[in-house]
Amino acid sequence: MRSRLRWAATAAVAATLTLAGPPASAFYVSDGQIYTDAGTRLTLKGVNWFGFETETRVVQGLWARNWKQMLDQMQSAGFNAVRIPVCPGSLRGEPVTSIDHELNPDLQGLNSLQVLDKLVAEMDRRGMYVLIDHHRPDCQAISELWYVPGYTEAQWIADLRAVAKRYKGYRHFLGLDLKNEPHGSATWGTGNTATDWNLAAERASKAVLAEAPNTLVFVEGIGGQSHCSTTPGWWWGGNLEPLACTGLDIPLNRLVLSPHVYGPDVAHQSYFDAGDFPNNLPAVWEAHFGRFANQGYAMAIGETGGQYGTGQAKDKAFQDTLFAWLKRKGIRNLFYWSWNPNSGDTGGILKDDWVSLREDKLALLRSFWDAAGEPPPPPPPPPPGSVTTQLTKSKDWGSGYCASVDVRNGGRSAVRWQAQLTIEGRAVNVWNAQWSQQGQTLTASGVGWNASVPAGGTVQFGFCADR
Repeated sequence: MRSRLRWAATAAVAATLTLAGPPASAFYVSDGQIYTDAGTRLTLKGVNWFGFETETRVVQGLWARNWKQMLDQMQSAGFNAVRIPVCPGSLRGEPVTSIDHELNPDLQGLNSLQVLDKLVAEMDRRGMYVLIDHHRPDCQAISELWYVPGYTEAQWIADLRAVAKRYKGYRHFLGLDLKNEPHGSATWGTGNTATDWNLAAERASKAVLAEAPNTLVFVEGIGGQSHCSTTPGWWWGGNLEPLACTGLDIPLNRLVLSPHVYGPDVAHQSYFDAGDFPNNLPAVWEAHFGRFANQGYAMAIGETGGQYGTGQAKDKAFQDTLFAWLKRKGIRNLFYWSWNPNSGDTGGILKDDWVSLREDKLALLRSFWDAAGEPPPPPPPPPPGSVTTQLTKSKDWGSGYCASVDVRNGGRSAVRWQAQLTIEGRAVNVWNAQWSQQGQTLTASGVGWNASVPAGGTVQFGFCADR
């Protein structure tokens, strides 16, 4: 992790683009999966293309290739999404370097923000999903916290909000990865507003969703021991264990958990030396982040990768085991690190000539994303707004109460339902529904016999709560 080129963001982004074309899509989460407003379930087959966060202030490789030809190659290789790391300098529109303008004449004279605009617009035109990652707050190194000397939390939030405003009109703009790899002094659930990443993510998400309410926010874990962390060996951004004790006050239908997980090529972990390696790894991943995929959270692995056989001897076994486990878990959204071959400890999808492909890595990813043999997906959940709820209290004893909830489908066809409602206090018992609670928001969905609600029909669930 230390030797790879990385990133983040600073001063607010310049004026909003004037957009033409169809209206932007609304993305949302239901039953732990990502959907468009048309009810289409997404699988993000992603790759990281870095450079905007580095001294070049632009995606790298443009000294060797035409940028649109690289997008052609990404698509032909099977990728439908790109995670783009940025930093404040690239968002300010600073000069770019390392572009061969004979190969990229349409980038001549453009600054970093103008190149980013062209890249986002072209990816959107092609139907490729875009995730902007705030990577390096000082454009030099991955910071422990979301602020550094000379770059405040207010500037960070202003940059996030400006990016959301700038690109929210594009149909394939997913949203923002709020901060790359919190680690070191970053905590979760301690109550310290200066170091608690969970609280900072809540503040940033509120600003982003106020500006772009139909986008998604991607939240990474932390990188070390904190409240409710019990299984050491976390990667930067990879420890989501504290979520079990301290939830995120972020709407569940807008939240994507995005841990990072790496193998021996990046850094040593004690569990790589276990006698039962690699069979011991799934239990580690389950503790670090995997369990939350079974609790209604959407998940997208923001970074993983390695040399895959040309570096540490165990890395191929690590990656083979990881992708097999993710597939069994139903965690299919992933951004591989990286498209670039010049990532020191992982290499890339491209070979060092910036043209040839690592077909062995692509075979691994294609097998992972291959849906052959999987059960057919369930009926899509309803678009937001077609399901309504009505809560009726049945008992109230002051310190607590019980209520029934009618869930009505106002659409024209049967749907799998998910309901979100604001309740008083904390739910202690829920019947006829799977459920989770973040803050005062109770999220519930059907169980077996009442998982679908017919057109014009109603199903019911109930709960009791302590105030």
